[in-house]
Amino acid sequence: MRVETLCTGDELLTGLTADTNSRFFQTLLLDRCGLTVRRSTVVGDVRGDLIEVLDTLAARCDVVLVSGGLGPTTDDLTIECAAEASGVGLVEDERVLEHIRARFAKRGIALTPNNARQARVPVGAEAVLNAEGSAPLIIQRRGACTFFFVPGVPREYRHLVATFVLPRLEAMVARAGVTRLRILKTMGVPESHLDEKMRPLLPRHPKVTFGYRTHAPENHLKLLATAPDDAAARQLVEAAEADARAVLGDTVFGVDDETLAQVLGRALLARGWTMGVAESCTGGLISAACTDVSGASGWFVGGAATYAVSAKTTWAKVPAALVDTHGVVSAEVAEAMAVGVREVLGTACGLSTTGYAGPTGGDEKNPVGTVYLGVATPAGVTVERHVFGGDRERVRSFAAATALDALRRRLAVSEDTVSQMVDPKQQPKKK
Repeated sequence: MRVETLCTGDELLTGLTADTNSRFFQTLLLDRCGLTVRRSTVVGDVRGDLIEVLDTLAARCDVVLVSGGLGPTTDDLTIECAAEASGVGLVEDERVLEHIRARFAKRGIALTPNNARQARVPVGAEAVLNAEGSAPLIIQRRGACTFFFVPGVPREYRHLVATFVLPRLEAMVARAGVTRLRILKTMGVPESHLDEKMRPLLPRHPKVTFGYRTHAPENHLKLLATAPDDAAARQLVEAAEADARAVLGDTVFGVDDETLAQVLGRALLARGWTMGVAESCTGGLISAACTDVSGASGWFVGGAATYAVSAKTTWAKVPAALVDTHGVVSAEVAEAMAVGVREVLGTACGLSTTGYAGPTGGDEKNPVGTVYLGVATPAGVTVERHVFGGDRERVRSFAAATALDALRRRLAVSEDTVSQMVDPKQQPKKK
């Protein structure tokens, strides 16, 4: 099935507005339908250009998602052009008009004649009411191609795509067979290395498509199989997944829509443990990732942005003499921060970061990009040194994710080893 997207609007071509919608659709399309967008086109608010591109897409695509140009103003031309390109007229849909009237009345806003333009639908097309806005989703068939016209407003776009467009696409895919997709999420494996590691598996799984996606600092392996029924598709994907996991080991931290913090949280909850964080160069990014997870209070106690030396000594009990001797960016200070925050918060685990995110700072021993990660658990303390490339934002984001992954990997130590070293008050809860 060939799927493409068309984004309309002069603002997308002038740089005044960024396209934040397409990624949302592309992710859902892959995760729920096992499909990828073959091509994405952007066109301005020019009638001739719109008609030309609609004709071109109708001739080569099975599905086109068109966003933008469904508003009430004179430069909102998409539906007019859709009707003209297909050689039909426009008709006012009474259901849509009543929906628009009700929305305006509820807000106490007068309905002007141009608002009624949003109730016009190409003859033969289907209109689906939009609970998040005025303009409806319009579905139009042109030969073998199905057009889905949605508003460009992100809130409306996401509602209509997730609620109405994707279910229809899933049904279309199902008629051609059942598709199963599994995404294995890895940390610490460059995309090129991931590809190299998987190549020996390809002959063993000829009916499975191996694909790769970088979502820095993660790299994802996509396993896609289509079969006559769900059981067969599932079997194909599960066999490929088992072989891939055997090769990738603990670099795989999660699957599908799982986040690193979610996986770490489950591992902590399984042991009845908690964690605390002392962050210097990451400045709260680790805490933010953890508290993004619903229910994180069950395993995340808190964190401190121990940026200045005084904060490290006060909130993480780092001895000032240690900083004087080894420097604030050092393995010794990272270790002391992890141990200190663990003690202060009374948690089973402590995590710390200290480094030079740039663009200033750094020295010959520890250049810009150097980050030390401290991980304190009942099994002991470890420190990792990393040098991340890129700008300040990239260094900080990579450091935060790598720190979470370091604790995840540390928790993979055998239960027997941990139980011998755990503090009595931090013993895992009995099941």
